[in-house]
Amino acid sequence: MTTIAAEPRRWALPLPFEEGDPTVATSRRTALPRSLVAWLLLPALAALVCVGVLYAAQTAQATALTYQIASLRAAKAQLLATQDQQLQQLQQLQSAGQVAASAGHLGMTPPPTWTVVSPPPAAASDPLTPVIIALRGG
Repeated sequence: MTTIAAEPRRWALPLPFEEGDPTVATSRRTALPRSLVAWLLLPALAALVCVGVLYAAQTAQATALTYQIASLRAAKAQLLATQDQQLQQLQQLQSAGQVAASAGHLGMTPPPTWTVVSPPPAAASDPLTPVIIALRGG
């Protein structure tokens, strides 16, 4: 029967307990002191806190802007409704029936007969007549 001897591990992690000399095991292990680890983790922790605070501030601002947008949309809808109502009132007031009714309240009545009025001929004594004729090219 042959015996196979195992070679020592080359890439193994050092264990706190070694079968050999205990001073060799502790000298191979290079660990950082706990206070140094805490000081190294402090900037990372501070960065995480800053990111959290910035995220909360951004979320609060987004919520406030959402409420502002909703209120502006409601105001816009109300203004559009008011505009539609005023346009309807304007069209009603400009209608022929309303104009006739308003004229009747003011004492205005349609004339009993219609006549065509022609402009009077330009008098020869008008000083602008030669200028108008010259401008017309005549």
